[in-house]
Amino acid sequence: MRSTRLIAAAAASLFLLGGCSAPKKEHIKEPVEPVANEIPSDITITGEEMNGNEWYHEMCDEILQFKSSCIVSTHVTNQDVKKALAHLPSDHPEIFWLGKRYSASTVTDGSKIALGFLEGLEEEDIPDMAAKLDEKVNEIVANTPSGSDYDKILYVHDYIVDNTTYDYAGAASDKPGLYHTTYGCLVDGSAVCEGYAESFTLIMNKLGIESGICTGSNHAWNYVKLNGKYYWIDTTWDDHAKHEPEHIYCLVNSDMLMRSRNIDWTQGYFPDCTSTDDNYYVKNGSYFTEYDRDKVISYIESCAGKEHCEFMFADYETYKTALYDLFDDNKISKASNIDSDSVDYFREDNMFAVVIYF
Repeated sequence: MRSTRLIAAAAASLFLLGGCSAPKKEHIKEPVEPVANEIPSDITITGEEMNGNEWYHEMCDEILQFKSSCIVSTHVTNQDVKKALAHLPSDHPEIFWLGKRYSASTVTDGSKIALGFLEGLEEEDIPDMAAKLDEKVNEIVANTPSGSDYDKILYVHDYIVDNTTYDYAGAASDKPGLYHTTYGCLVDGSAVCEGYAESFTLIMNKLGIESGICTGSNHAWNYVKLNGKYYWIDTTWDDHAKHEPEHIYCLVNSDMLMRSRNIDWTQGYFPDCTSTDDNYYVKNGSYFTEYDRDKVISYIESCAGKEHCEFMFADYETYKTALYDLFDDNKISKASNIDSDSVDYFREDNMFAVVIYF
């Protein structure tokens, strides 16, 4: 699922009602202060359990050879297989061909696990499709800048956002499809959140950067480790159609993230994301801990030549003050590169962020 954005046009002049020249605070919709959801204290972490199971690795090895059934050396149940398949995308996001059907049955000295392929996929086509996905991933990795891990993460974030169209029909469907997978995202260029998230982790794996997938609120996103610290990143919610990639959910901490979602009780891994050191806005000088009009206007002016300008505030009151001053009182017109008659902007109240479109 994608975020709902509030699009607004900044006024060129103040509305005058009944001869009164004072600014009307009703001009912009009052932002709603978000309430951060709590992280469950008893999340079930499956990653260590799965990776400690020999049968799980036996199953993965067989799946990677495009087999629809395998024999493992342990007695497992349908519930065991269900848990393993839920964890599989973080370990092997390159596996795109599995459907929802599975079963486990007892055989001599172990179990037989039967798995179904996605409806519509022909078994003989899967190896060629896997080769095509691998080729695309290698192409992206080859074009990734050789600088810092931050630069690599930002490049991959922007690549996925730039080259993927959110599949609304797939999101509305109750059937599994390629739009849930890395193949849908990277080869077909059309995906829902699972495809975005699995693609990010797949490319990070190739780059040797630790990453994984987290779920909650009927949504999927990523964690990534950078300079020894964990951050959240949500490429789906940074994909705003018709515009360049945005970075509202690029390298955020849990305090920021939890204003917009809940966490599923079961996760492969759930890192402690507390830092903002490498947050996109902090790194780019567009994270404001207080509202200083001159500094914000100066930053907007520095975005000349770009398609949009994005910035974030540290808290709700500062964010609200900025909204009223810039857009209700039209102080944005002080920016030399702004035509306040035509400027559009959207606000992300959960993240105290603003994006201005030039």
